[in-house]
Amino acid sequence: MAVKVYLASVGMALGTGSALAHRAVDSVLGSRNPEPAQAQQAAEQIAREPDTPCNRQAKTFADCMSDNNGDLESCRYYFDNLQTCRQQLQ
Repeated sequence: MAVKVYLASVGMALGTGSALAHRAVDSVLGSRNPEPAQAQQAAEQIAREPDTPCNRQAKTFADCMSDNNGDLESCRYYFDNLQTCRQQLQ
């Protein structure tokens, strides 16, 4: 019984952490001019979750940011595509 309680508490903690992470991603990617490093980290987080909506757009943006040393303006097209995808989900 103790194992079930432990597993349930771990699951809730992970769920809460995931929800907080998703809110952080939303706040960064919801901005038109986010900090480039934060935008890249948010996109990488989405790209790591294969079943997440907008995964392809996030990966393309994150790859562009890596290839262009975090230059958001060089990757603006991909950032805008990611934002559009996420807005369509709302």
